[in-house]
Amino acid sequence: MTRKSAGSEMPLTWSNRGDDPRVPLDRATVLREARGYAIALGSLAVAIVLTRAAWPLFGRTPFALLFASVFLSARYATETSSLVGIVAAGVGAGLMVPAFAPPAFQESAIFTFVGVSFVVNRIVMGLNHTEAALHVSEAQFRAVWDNSAFGAALLDARGLVERINPALERTLGLTTDAWRGVSFADFIMVDEAKDARARFATFMAGTESYDRETRFRRADGTTIWGRITMSAVHGADRALAGALMIVEDVSRHRSAEEHTRTAEARFRALFDDVPVALFQSAVDGRILTANRALLRMLGHQSSDALLDLRITDLVATREGQDLVNETLRGGRNLRSLVAPLACRDTLRMVAIEMRAVRNADGAVAHYDGTVVEAPKASIAVPATGV
Repeated sequence: MTRKSAGSEMPLTWSNRGDDPRVPLDRATVLREARGYAIALGSLAVAIVLTRAAWPLFGRTPFALLFASVFLSARYATETSSLVGIVAAGVGAGLMVPAFAPPAFQESAIFTFVGVSFVVNRIVMGLNHTEAALHVSEAQFRAVWDNSAFGAALLDARGLVERINPALERTLGLTTDAWRGVSFADFIMVDEAKDARARFATFMAGTESYDRETRFRRADGTTIWGRITMSAVHGADRALAGALMIVEDVSRHRSAEEHTRTAEARFRALFDDVPVALFQSAVDGRILTANRALLRMLGHQSSDALLDLRITDLVATREGQDLVNETLRGGRNLRSLVAPLACRDTLRMVAIEMRAVRNADGAVAHYDGTVVEAPKASIAVPATGV
C-alpha cells in the first residue's frame, strides 16, 4: 500500500511480512524435515501398536511407550516434527486400549500427558541446541587450531604438553607424540630451560604474564628463535587449569636485526675513521653525531661535549650563522661556507657544506655535513644555497 504525505512527493510505503519473498527450502532441509517426521510419527505408531498388542502388560502404565516415543522424537527428530508428534500422540492415545478392555485412563490424563511431553520436549531440545553449539564451537576451534600460522601447544598446570597444532609440528619438526606428557622446557636450549620453568611457575601463580623470546631445539639438531606468549586456561571453577602457549618463529627477524646491528657498527667505524670531519644534524640544526676527525678539530675528546649544540653555535661570525639558519629554514643544501670555526682554544678557518637528506615523503629528515680546513690566508666568503 502506498500513500503520499501532505506537501511532499516522497511516497510512504508499508509492507506486510506476508508480502516478503519466501526463501525456497533447499533439498537438505526437506530431507531433514522428512526424516524428522518419519522418526516422530513412526515411533508413535510403533508405541501405539506395541501398547495395544501387549495391553495387559501396560494396563497400569499406558503412556510408558508414548513417553519413550516423545523423548526419541525430541532427541533425534526436528523441532517441528517432534511437536507434531506430541499432538498426534494426544489424539491417538485412545487407540492404545483394545476395544474389549475397560477404559484405563480419563481424558484429563491425556491433557497431562501432552503438557508433560511438551515440557520434556523443551528440555531435550534445549540440550540439543547446547550440544549443537558446542559442536560448532569445537569445529571452529579445530579449524583455527589446525590452520593457524603460529605454533601452539596446550599445557597442563605443570607445564606438560597435552597437544600441539600442525604449525608447531612443522616449526620444530616434532610430532604430537614426541611432545605429549613432556615439559615444554625440554625443547628449549639447556641454558635457558631453567629460566623458562621458573617463569612458567610464576605465571601459573597468577603474578606475571609470560611473553619472551627464547631458543628452541628442532628435531634435526638445529636451533631457532621463538617468541613465546602464554595465555591462561581456566577450569570450570575459574581456577588456572593450564596454559595455551603460542610460539612464533622469529629467527629471520632476529637475523635481520643482527645484520642491521652489524651494518650499523660497520658504518659507525667507517664514519669515525674517515679523516674528513663529518657531522649529522637535525632539521633545526642540533648536532646529532660527529666523527672523531671533527672532535679533534674542535678540541674535544667526546661527542658528549656537542650535546644540545647547534651548527650555528660553531660558526664564529654573524653572517655565517645567518646563512646556516636560512639554509635550515628553506630545507636547502649549503655549499662552501668559508667561515671561522669556534674551536676549544682558537678559531680555525674552515669550509662547511651541508646536504639535506629527505625521507620518502620528500620532507627533510636530517642534514649530512662536512668540515674541511680552508687554505691559509682564506677569508670568510658568502656561501651558496641550493
